[in-house]
Formats: sequence, structure tokens, C-alpha cells
Amino acid sequence: MGTTMINLGKIILTCLLMTHVLHAKLNIYVDADKVTIGEQVRLSIVAEGNEVIPPKVTALCGEEIVSTSTSTSVQGINGVFTKKQIFEYTFVPTKSCTVEPISVTVDGQQEMTKPLEITVSPVKVTKNSRFILQLQTDKHRVYVGEPFTLSVIFKQKHGANAVDSKFTLPSMKNFWVKEESEGRKFEEDGYTVQHLSYILAEQKSGYHTIKPARIEIAARTQRQDTWGQWFATLKWRTYFSNELEMEVLPLPDNLSVVGTFQIDAEVDRSEVNASEPVNVTVSIKGSGNFEDIKGFKPKISGVGVFAEEPSTKAAIEQGKYRGVWRQKIAFVPTHDITIPPFTLHYFDLESNRSKTIQTRPISIHVKNAASVTETKPLQIQRPAVTETAVTHNETPSNCSGGSFGWGLGMGLVLGVLLGLLPWRTWRRRYRAQESVRFKDERDVLKVLLNHLDDADAADMAAQLEAKFYEGKAVSIDSKRLKALYKKYM
Repeated sequence: MGTTMINLGKIILTCLLMTHVLHAKLNIYVDADKVTIGEQVRLSIVAEGNEVIPPKVTALCGEEIVSTSTSTSVQGINGVFTKKQIFEYTFVPTKSCTVEPISVTVDGQQEMTKPLEITVSPVKVTKNSRFILQLQTDKHRVYVGEPFTLSVIFKQKHGANAVDSKFTLPSMKNFWVKEESEGRKFEEDGYTVQHLSYILAEQKSGYHTIKPARIEIAARTQRQDTWGQWFATLKWRTYFSNELEMEVLPLPDNLSVVGTFQIDAEVDRSEVNASEPVNVTVSIKGSGNFEDIKGFKPKISGVGVFAEEPSTKAAIEQGKYRGVWRQKIAFVPTHDITIPPFTLHYFDLESNRSKTIQTRPISIHVKNAASVTETKPLQIQRPAVTETAVTHNETPSNCSGGSFGWGLGMGLVLGVLLGLLPWRTWRRRYRAQESVRFKDERDVLKVLLNHLDDADAADMAAQLEAKFYEGKAVSIDSKRLKALYKKYM
């Protein structure tokens, strides 16, 4: 009976130990379950077993993992060795949340951690706060494409030491970041202040939110590891700014350009020789979304036009986005022309209405211009066919000596003419070849500019313009060039 009781006690003890081991295979804990917004939380998963497959954790409480680490330890007690693996994940919760159970495979069995509750409290910013991050804007109501200034201000109280810092600009979905100013640093009311300015433009109408910016501050601290050892480390804390609400209005009249502008056009000369280029520079100055202004390329009959891509030089001046938009255009006239005005349609912010501005027309005089003659339709004249009356003489003809001599003379003349025919054919071909010769390809360009209504002539003129006025390496088909020159000479 006693032996039976002893065996029963061993069985119960063994079951209790096995139950303890089963529950001790997987454990989860955090270094703090109550934090203020911006503080980091370190979550640890401890798995005990000979073979542990690391869990797949990419986010906790909807936030990205800041850092991860893995360590392994083997501990022996009375000849019994246990192997533990510790997986650590650091994240920054922005609101109270629940860490859902995480699956871990230990010695071929799937184990689940218990859920954890994390409580996040808001940070109260006071005048004595060690670190302050703020967002400010000069406008809360803008039009689509209208540039506005976003200021990021970071204040560090005197005596608040920071070993390192990492600044993250807020998410700019639907916003276009145009320009970033050089940061300013100054002292104010017991704080060291850093000021950054960004020029933004909204691409869609409606109500939009600029999410908080964040800055991570590292400070020295002491930490105790899993085995109770203390060591120096850096503790990171994240500070968040306020968020901003923006109202974005659509532009009227299907306009895409908004701001305050002035337009001007300058020409390098107003008198040139035929087929010499005239360079015009169009400038648009002011403040607005220069990037949405499209380039000009006017069409003038009989004039080659080459337009460069526009360029913009803009910067933040006294908190405003100001600059100059420029485009260079070359005209190659063969006769007197008038360059029409360059026109810009936009929404003017000063008058709060649609506005149109334009340059003055530019007159160009071409010396020794090619005369313009009226083109007449091609007429083909054929020689008139005359009927010759044939008199039938019933009297038999007689070959006399006079008629024989006359016939012999006509035969000699006909023979000479027949002998000269090959030479005349060769001469005509030679003259035809000579007629398509030209001194320079520029001569051909002058001719082709008067026939731009012909697709072949326009294409060849474009190639020649690219070669002479753009400096491009263009291969010209000489046979095709001669054929076009012959066609219009």
C-alpha cells in the first residue's frame, strides 16, 4: 500500500512538472505596458527548446519595427541543460493597442503567445518641455497648385542633452515638395531653435491633413539584460509635432497655372539676312507654380522654328516661392515676318480672378529676302497636228537625175542627224545633273523653307535646322536632298 502511494505521488509530481514545462516553453513580456506617445516599447519573446523557428514579425500595434535583436543561452542545472532563444522587437506605439498573439514553432510544435495590452498617453507640451516639435504654415486655404510654406520648428531646452537625433518629415501624400530652404539656428527663451522651411503645392482639391512630423532623440541610460546584468546603452524616444488641416480649392476655367506673374520677350536683333536665325527669350517672373507652365512653339508659315525646353530658377525669398521661368526660341525666316505675342492664361492671386498677360508682337526685317512669286498651275502645251493633203497622181513617176541628187542630199543630212542623237541625249543628262548642284546645304534649306506645306520638304528642313542651329549630328540623305532641290528649283 505504501509503495502504491509513493508511485502515485511520483506520477502526480511528474505531471505537474510536465505541465510547468509545457507552459514555460514560450513566454512574452514588454519592458513597459504604460507609456506616453513617442516612447519606445521593447517586446521580448522567450522560447525554450532545442529547435526554434524565429517568428515573422513585421509590425506591432500597426507600427513599423524600429529595431530587432536575437540572442541564445544554454543553462545547465544538475546535469539538465535547457536552451533558450530570445527575440526582441522595439517599436513606438502612437495609440493604445493590443499586441495580438504571435505564433512560434518550438521543437516542431506551433505555440502561441498571450495577448498584451499597451496603454499610450498623450504628451503635454509645456513651456518647460525638454524638446518641442511644431508644424506651422502661412496658409490653411489654397488653390490646387498654389505654393505655400510649411515650417518645421524644433526646440531643445538648454541643458537637455541629446546624443543623437533622427528627423522624419511627415507623409506628403498628394502634396508636391518644391523647395527646401537652408535651416536657421538661433537662441530664444531658453531654447536652441532650429527652423526649416518647405514649399509645398497640393495636387488635388478637397480637405487634406498634413500628418505629424517626428524626431527621435537618443539619450544615455542604463539597462538590465535578461540575465540581470547592467550595461550602458542609448535610449531612443520619439517626439511628434502637431498636424495641420488644409482646404484646397479647385482652379476655375480649367486653368492649371496659379500665382502672380509678369511676362516679357527679348529679341537679339530685328534685322537679319535671309535664313539667318533670330533668337527670342521669353521670361515669366513672379511667384507661383512655374513647373506647370508649358513651353511655347509658335507656327509661322515659311519659317523654321526651334524651341528649347523651358528652365526654371526659383527659391524661397522672404518666406515666398519666387523665381524666373525662361525659354529660348530660334526663328529662321526667309522673308519679313511678325512674331505673334506670347500669351499666358493663369489664375491671379492678387485680383483673385482669371487673368491673361502677353508680350508685344515682334517685327523682323529680312534683307535680300527671296521674292515671293505667284505659283501658276502647270500647263502642258502640245504641238498642233495639221493635216496634209495628199494628191494622188495617176501618172507614173519618172526618176530623173535631178530627183536622184536631191534624194542623195537628204540621205546625207538624215545620217548626220541620226549620228548626233546619242550626243544630244548625253548632253541633256549632263545638264540635268549640273542643274541639281548647289554650293551649300544652307542653299537647299532656304529653298525648302518656302515649301513647308510639303511633308518631305518640311522633314528635310527640320533635319537641316537641327544640323545647323542645334549642333546635332544629323545624317543627311544626299540623294533625297538633291531630289528635293531639283523639285523646287
